[in-house]
Amino acid sequence: MTDLRTSLRRVADAVEPLPVADDLWHRAQAARRRGQVLAAAAVLAIIASVTWSAVLLGTDDREARTASQEVPGGAIPSRIEDPGDLPATDDLAVGRASVAFVNRDGDPVVLTATDGVPHRLALPDWDRSRRALALTPDGTALAYQRTRGEDTVLVRVDLGSGRERVLFSQPGDSLTYDSLAWSSDGTRLSWSASTFGDVPAVGVVEPLLSRSRIVALPYTPTNAVVAPDGTLAISAANGALRLDSRQGGSTRIETQRSAVVAGFSPDGRYVALATGPASASYTLDVRRRVVVEHPFPEGTLGESVVRPVGWLDDRLQLLVVQALDGSGAELVVTTPEVDDTSTWRRSVGSVGGPGVANSLSVAVDLVPDLDGTSSQQLTHDFGEPVAVGQRDISWMIGLGVAAAIALGMALRWLWRRLLG
Repeated sequence: MTDLRTSLRRVADAVEPLPVADDLWHRAQAARRRGQVLAAAAVLAIIASVTWSAVLLGTDDREARTASQEVPGGAIPSRIEDPGDLPATDDLAVGRASVAFVNRDGDPVVLTATDGVPHRLALPDWDRSRRALALTPDGTALAYQRTRGEDTVLVRVDLGSGRERVLFSQPGDSLTYDSLAWSSDGTRLSWSASTFGDVPAVGVVEPLLSRSRIVALPYTPTNAVVAPDGTLAISAANGALRLDSRQGGSTRIETQRSAVVAGFSPDGRYVALATGPASASYTLDVRRRVVVEHPFPEGTLGESVVRPVGWLDDRLQLLVVQALDGSGAELVVTTPEVDDTSTWRRSVGSVGGPGVANSLSVAVDLVPDLDGTSSQQLTHDFGEPVAVGQRDISWMIGLGVAAAIALGMALRWLWRRLLG
């Protein structure tokens, strides 16, 4: 290589240089400078595309979701699952929620209604040994209990603003809420407690009117639910059901099956009942004072545990059904009993794990009105849940590469135009 370079230099020194016009020389110099500028621009463009992709990777999951994964007004997710090891947030203004439940660690989790994103809430003074919580039917607020000093406090959290409001406070730690339930219109909150001082009790809180009432009981309640008119339905550990009106009247109803009251229909005619292993759902007809049943259609579900989570209207109720065959829990829409206008629809959505199913609270107002067709989607698929530290970034990488290629082709075309 050295001998060749030396020979070329000798030839160059021996040959007279050709004359070059000043105009041609200046054009060549300008083209060289333009080439250097375009090369630098190409490098900067590639750096910018990579930086843009990195910025996208740094945003949180909610900001990174596309518009196609959001539902204006909100929807119930078609898959309700414990997201796993989520970091807790003390910013309670997460927005309207579709569902709420207690995760495997004993902490409250809500899924926001428009995008299905899970949020593990760091509720003030949340006690993992007192796990009762209830989401309003419209998904805008969450009720839970906490211990403040030596007082037991019932709190309502506005999920839009993050502000809390104390609904009821009991001095001392003698009260533990075993269950909480909103009325179908969200104006009243019922609670039950196996111990209220020295006796069991149930109660109702009316947040809008800032008033409450307590009913002491001679037996241990398993749950209490309230109708929009203030009537209480109470279930006892011995299987008996009781109706208490606001005027003080009480009616005891004997049943042939052990059941737990789960919620009044909006018109107050029915009370949905949670039951143990059976092949039917059961409902209390308040007017007739009898329990009616809706058997599972043949070939659908076998022996299952049924837990109602709300009413879609005066007739349709939403159930969480956990089959004993290990096939998992699912959402079912049904009517109290079989007649000419009855409905029974399974696989509305899936619920992952017994812990989620047993604590699930649903904003049933987000379920659309049924149009009578089996193809209607009552829930929405928001995509696979995204675990902490894991995100689907393939689309970001693809966009970054596509942008770099497009910029490179544009600069190449421009280069040829300028030099040619």
